[in-house]
Amino acid sequence: MNSSFYYLWSNISISKLALSLFTMTMTLSIYKLSNSATLSALVMFVYVIGKFFSSFVFPFISEKYPLQKILKRSMFLQIVILFAVYILLNKATIHSILFLIFLLIWIAGFVDGFSSPSRMALIPTTVTEYKLGRANSLISTTDQVFSLIGWSVGAVLLNRYGQLLILLVSIILLCISFITSIQIKANSITYSATKLKWATFKSGWTMLFNPRNNLRTITNMDILEGVASGIWIGGITLVFVKEVLNKGEQWWGFINTGYFIGSIAGGMLIMLFSHKVQTNPFRAIMIGSFFVSFLVFLYALNKIAVIAILLVILMGPFYQLRDIAQQVFIQKQLREESLAKLYAAKDNLYYLVFTFSVFITGLISDYFGVIFVYYFAGLLYLASSFYAYALFKRAKSVT
Repeated sequence: MNSSFYYLWSNISISKLALSLFTMTMTLSIYKLSNSATLSALVMFVYVIGKFFSSFVFPFISEKYPLQKILKRSMFLQIVILFAVYILLNKATIHSILFLIFLLIWIAGFVDGFSSPSRMALIPTTVTEYKLGRANSLISTTDQVFSLIGWSVGAVLLNRYGQLLILLVSIILLCISFITSIQIKANSITYSATKLKWATFKSGWTMLFNPRNNLRTITNMDILEGVASGIWIGGITLVFVKEVLNKGEQWWGFINTGYFIGSIAGGMLIMLFSHKVQTNPFRAIMIGSFFVSFLVFLYALNKIAVIAILLVILMGPFYQLRDIAQQVFIQKQLREESLAKLYAAKDNLYYLVFTFSVFITGLISDYFGVIFVYYFAGLLYLASSFYAYALFKRAKSVT
């Protein structure tokens, strides 16, 4: 691991914490300004919609500029936007200011949409291929750690110090993250400005569904597991806790914490065995998907709260195993300029699938009961593991 990787790692981790605190701060601020739970719930939605639109623009930008430059500029713009929000909140006394705040939240999401694929595409340029597994494990683990800190400690800090101070902390964290982005040095490549616009736009989608390098199989698995991921939407988990486990809201928090603990532990374990994951990512993907399916079925059948938390913790390592192995596989297949476009299309697909997941899991919960949401998800994870098995068999036949 060289210094550029550690700067990139720091950039990802610190930005994650800053944006977690920013999201929580804005949710609380909007609620206090409007006294509306509906408007406060729109904060994350507006932010994600901004990222969704940026994924259409990113392929054209990445065609003209190096990823390091895109990352630096997007980080700087995020600082400017958050500072503008800070000034508005200092002045905000009337509801008319809400439109401006939501507009800035949308722009913040749009700008962040350039950071995410840039960072992921830069990973294989800052480490040797041999260390890809360890690098992705390290990033994934700290990502979960900082998410846990942001969403747990953030609530306490907001309650004690107020949203303006925490928003200022978010700005300071983004400034530190911006400084780390300046230090990243990656392999240079030649960028083309002559490609047709339509060809540039569809290039990421073409790679996602390319059957020749198994990326189409990975994409199909992503779609299945993306729909299944609706089981962890806050509303579904809360209904399961209340109706199946017969517990109060605090157990909802325990289960969320258990998920983060499992993911962190899983990331640390995979770091120890990163070479094995990297040597055979197909097998790792298959094992991860199958055991997630098995544990989700057990979770649906169980009615004891303590066991539910243990099952969620156990799921964490298998989720991480599958995700990290997939990242390693993708990063070994493509060059940096192709990776950036693929990750932009991948993000776009994720937002579409997530929207559908929210819709379908809500319908199943309302019409058939929340427990059937988990049976449905278990079947999707099982189907995904069969896809992984087909990928594994195909890889063995080639070798």
